[in-house]
Amino acid sequence: MAIKWVTQRSASDALGVSESTLQRWRNKEKILVMGKHFRRTTPTNQKLLYDLEACEKTLHQLCTTPLEV
Repeated sequence: MAIKWVTQRSASDALGVSESTLQRWRNKEKILVMGKHFRRTTPTNQKLLYDLEACEKTLHQLCTTPLEV
């Protein structure tokens, strides 16, 4: 099955979060990983594309995994 890459705006709309939240998940919290959840449009370009299915799967796992106390 081919990966459907979407723009950052489309990903933020589909996931119900802001573009800055996606940025925080990439850079600070390391929830989204380069190559798995997102990629650059070209190696020298700053624009990003997201694998929406991979992002949804990871977020679902985070939301359903019990917290360790």
